[in-house]
Amino acid sequence: MKINFNNEDKRANKIRHQRGAALITVLMISTLLMATGGTLILVTSLSTRTAVDATAEMQAYYSAEAGLQDTLNVLRGNVAPNASMPAGSKIDFRKAVTPADSNLPNDRRTRPRLSGWLNYNYTPSAEGSADRIGMTANYNPINGLAYSVEVSDPDNTSVAAGEPARLLLRVTGYGPKGATKEMELVVKRTSFDYAPPAMLLMVGGLNPVTFSTGESAAKEYSGHDNAGGPPLPTFGATSDGDKNIEIVAANKNTVRDPIAATVGTSSLPTYLQSADQARAFLYDPITGQKGNAMSQGRYFTTFSGYSGTATTPAFTFVDGDCTLDGGSGLLIVTGKLTMSGNPSFSGLILVLGDGNVERDGSGNGTVLGAMVVARFDKNGTGPFLAPTFLTNGGGNSTMQYDSNALKQALNASGPRVQGIHEF
Repeated sequence: MKINFNNEDKRANKIRHQRGAALITVLMISTLLMATGGTLILVTSLSTRTAVDATAEMQAYYSAEAGLQDTLNVLRGNVAPNASMPAGSKIDFRKAVTPADSNLPNDRRTRPRLSGWLNYNYTPSAEGSADRIGMTANYNPINGLAYSVEVSDPDNTSVAAGEPARLLLRVTGYGPKGATKEMELVVKRTSFDYAPPAMLLMVGGLNPVTFSTGESAAKEYSGHDNAGGPPLPTFGATSDGDKNIEIVAANKNTVRDPIAATVGTSSLPTYLQSADQARAFLYDPITGQKGNAMSQGRYFTTFSGYSGTATTPAFTFVDGDCTLDGGSGLLIVTGKLTMSGNPSFSGLILVLGDGNVERDGSGNGTVLGAMVVARFDKNGTGPFLAPTFLTNGGGNSTMQYDSNALKQALNASGPRVQGIHEF
């Protein structure tokens, strides 16, 4: 028998075969949406955690930088020692690497870390680094900031050789959530070097120097080291003609042998080899001594009085004329230097720029150390010109080389950073 279906029956049969398709589609779409939402939540969570960790790491980095700056301030002598340190404690590079002098008397750690000057009052937990080097104030491992410092001598300088020329500073910065950042810095004891070829060096130009040791036969000039080291020529010049002028000026038997010597340009420090380098030594925005003096609050446009004392040598940069009454340390003068009454001074005097020194009076002052006089256009261009050194009046003043006074003067210029990196 043949059965015929009408159109309604066909449609109904087709619909029955499609039952559940919509539910499956909804479930598939819902699954995709849930997966997408879950992925978004996961990515957001990871991004937030990464941002938090990056912030903690950056804070640890800044903590390490703060530790480096605080340590440099200590080495520059700008930080007073802890009250429990021995009376009269004064930092230097030798003491910085000697645990008994660098650390507090009750500091049980054996490595030098400047606890006598830096404020360590937190000890890490036992499972961390309890015996390591300590940290600065108020550190909390969850949300605190701190740093720790170790000081060493990379050259292993013997005690008999004196202060190390360089120090290696290792600073660990601590941030929130256990973040740490480690940095190393090499710092030189002086901002520049000077190995004097003579007690008084005249850096000449095309024209002859103007040079006078005074009319008094009682005045004394000497390159023999007052501290007992090897003698130097009393006077130095950069040409044979200027050397001969210095010898003629010493004809009153006031100068000890060797009287004078000609110094080759290659034997001079770089900042005295050309006028351009001398200008950079004074005014370079990064390495110049003007900026160094400003950072220490020792920059003056004029100066009159005492520059430092025997117990506290000072670095003084006078960007103009200076009338010196005495003192100790490092003195840089770009104008005219006047020493009326023959004042006493111990250290290094650099008269660079106008290159004009006048010692006037009948006093009995003593200048120990070394001196350099060089003339050039300090604000322009051009080569070295002829400098001037004049001594007038009577009296029995003395100018003599002293290696200890020179060393103290170079120390007064402050330490210089030579290199820094993370490790």
